Amino acid sequence: LIRGVNIGGFLVPEFWITPYLVANIADPKPTDYLELCHRLGPDATLRLMRAHWESWVTEAEVQRLAKAGLTHLRVPIGHWEFVDSDEGYVRGGLPYFKRLVYWAHKYGLQVIADMHTAPGSQNGFDNSGSTQGVNWTRDPKNVALSKRALQAMLKYIASDPVVLATIDAIDLLNEPLIDALDFEQLWEYDTGGHTLVAQGLHKTPPVVSIVDRGFKDYSWWQPRWPRDWNSKYIDAWLDAHLYHVFDRNIDVWPLEKHLQLVAQNGRDLKSNSTAFPILVGEWSLALPQAAVNGRENQARRMFAEAQLDAYEQGGAGWVFWCFKTEASPDWSFLDALDRLWIPQPLSARMFPPGGAPRKPYPKFVWSPAGGWWAQPKTWKRNTLIIGGGITLFMAFVFKKSAELEQRTLYPRVWIPSMMWAKQFKASIYMQSSCD
Repeated sequence: LIRGVNIGGFLVPEFWITPYLVANIADPKPTDYLELCHRLGPDATLRLMRAHWESWVTEAEVQRLAKAGLTHLRVPIGHWEFVDSDEGYVRGGLPYFKRLVYWAHKYGLQVIADMHTAPGSQNGFDNSGSTQGVNWTRDPKNVALSKRALQAMLKYIASDPVVLATIDAIDLLNEPLIDALDFEQLWEYDTGGHTLVAQGLHKTPPVVSIVDRGFKDYSWWQPRWPRDWNSKYIDAWLDAHLYHVFDRNIDVWPLEKHLQLVAQNGRDLKSNSTAFPILVGEWSLALPQAAVNGRENQARRMFAEAQLDAYEQGGAGWVFWCFKTEASPDWSFLDALDRLWIPQPLSARMFPPGGAPRKPYPKFVWSPAGGWWAQPKTWKRNTLIIGGGITLFMAFVFKKSAELEQRTLYPRVWIPSMMWAKQFKASIYMQSSCD
């Protein structure tokens, strides 16, 4: 069972993950990697990207991901690393991909190599490298280039024993927007890709081919799924990406309805997993603001636990998007660990299935540092009570101090305690000091 994380924003830049890459570029900022390459030119782009590839993922982070109980890293790769499509992409990331795979191997992690992009773009999103339309199947040359890129990637993997031993799945193409593509060409690519993986990477059990569901329901896929796949070994999975922030129809939902949708997703995964194992290849802790509603720690933790329970029902497992971001902790596995939104160990639960707290939500948390629950329901009343208590205690201490203060010598200069100390108000002090 896969429990993984995506190494997003690394070899396929997405500027919402790493806004620093475009921070020094004049407005309007590039919206995708291809535009960045065109704006900066090949030399400047390569200098920028080499610095990024060198630093964005560290060995210490890979070690921490392994210690957190993960089994896999899903690593998005651009087609431009394997073929020249004459689009203008700047390549050079493969040595850093290999370094990452070696780190994964060192710490006992497996790797999913994910062909994340296609010439002409398979979806028009920034994660495809280009936002200039969905043009992949409009030109047969683009699909042919994708096939060559996949072949070259498999050859690259097979050429290194450590890389081959560490990679146990190939994501054939990330998020193809099926309704905007010629499905016949896409399906020829997917089925041919499955054959290429089986023939090009000789391992037992075989390296798994992952087919993205392309924003279609599981029922749409059932009659199309080849019956000879998974007949002897598990060698093919369907990939589902499940998010809660890209559908305006659910933006106003309270948290409870989002948790109900997660549970329904889990039931759907389980009921369809008999037709094909399903990997939830992307999910996050991002929620509409209406669902968070001022209780971020509780909402994110409940959302995380619900998804962890639901997404293991598909038969293949899950992969969180992504391992880190610059400024979006709800999309960052490492930030979520720091904030205790992701449980440790991963099997730990603060809430039972359904989302109700195991204990009533605490009403008496007297300090912002008062444990995991820093947002009690009655924080205003608690603040008044504790503030009043502190004020009364300090008043008592002040009064006793003024009564008990004694000085054997009269101060040579004025000091503040002359205003309140009982000793200075008593005439006997003045008499004794004059004697």
